[in-house]
Amino acid sequence: MTGDETRVREEIETTIDRAGFDTLDPAAVRVDVTDSFRRKLGECRRLSAADRDAETTVEYEIRIARRLFQDGRDDRWRDTVRHEAAHAYVLETAGPDAQPHGDAWKTAARRAGADPVARYEGDDTVDADYVLACPNGCFERGYVQRSKRIKQPWQYTCDECETRPVSYDVGERPTDPDPGICYVASIPWRTPEDRDETDDDRSTARYLLACPNGCTAWPYQRRTKRIKNPWLYVCPGCEATLLSCDVDDDPTKLESARCHVGSIPWQEPQIVHACPNGCFSTGYGQHTEQTRQPKRYRCEECGARTVAYPVDEQPGTLNPGTNYLD
Repeated sequence: MTGDETRVREEIETTIDRAGFDTLDPAAVRVDVTDSFRRKLGECRRLSAADRDAETTVEYEIRIARRLFQDGRDDRWRDTVRHEAAHAYVLETAGPDAQPHGDAWKTAARRAGADPVARYEGDDTVDADYVLACPNGCFERGYVQRSKRIKQPWQYTCDECETRPVSYDVGERPTDPDPGICYVASIPWRTPEDRDETDDDRSTARYLLACPNGCTAWPYQRRTKRIKNPWLYVCPGCEATLLSCDVDDDPTKLESARCHVGSIPWQEPQIVHACPNGCFSTGYGQHTEQTRQPKRYRCEECGARTVAYPVDEQPGTLNPGTNYLD
């Protein structure tokens, strides 16, 4: 056993004792520090009967990337070992059907003293900000940047079950996620129908989505969702609520959080899409997929089916999944 493997073995034993993983025997864990990981930091797997050979007491293998020991930072390799030890404990207690980074693992990771987050499998050994995952739990992968996969998960399928994946912020896995949905809070679209692209050529644009403080303005040729519902968005510079207007208007002279386009008959929200338990409330100028079929959507905080109703006619009792406009 190499010096690095000895350190990993000692950390596993210390972690099991500290976390109280009484059902996990340190002798049942095989250790490997490997040069083969190009993207992964660590891995824990349950060994098959063929893999165990004569080592009848060994049931799990924890593999750690050797590069973690080469930068002189003990915190990174120790956190990875604790991360993988938590996986071994969940496999031992909950079985292989547990979500890889679900609630059971997060609880175990905290007990182990590891950060309870999905790890980024990229060129740098850093924590992810976003996650792409199969809603059925087949895989969960972290990303540092809002890549195309994070922004448009509906364009991909899970290799195991062929379900459309979902994307979300690390630590914010939605309850009962619908396939193909982008749940990242900082991305203004959830489905391909919600996504609006700006038109770069202002000379041919007809409308503007703009900051009332003059920070910036985005030109559009079409009356997209952003032009029709500017109050849903904020300026990345000053965080003021945006407005929309005709291209020849001066946004700095107009009121924020309103649609000032002359050909659009509303200035403020007309329809509300909301959680019946009050977790969120979003206003739209006209019907959207969310307001037409609220039963297809769930609140990301409490998991309740959403509702839709006229902005000035909120029912006294909100029945989850109900469209009160029909």
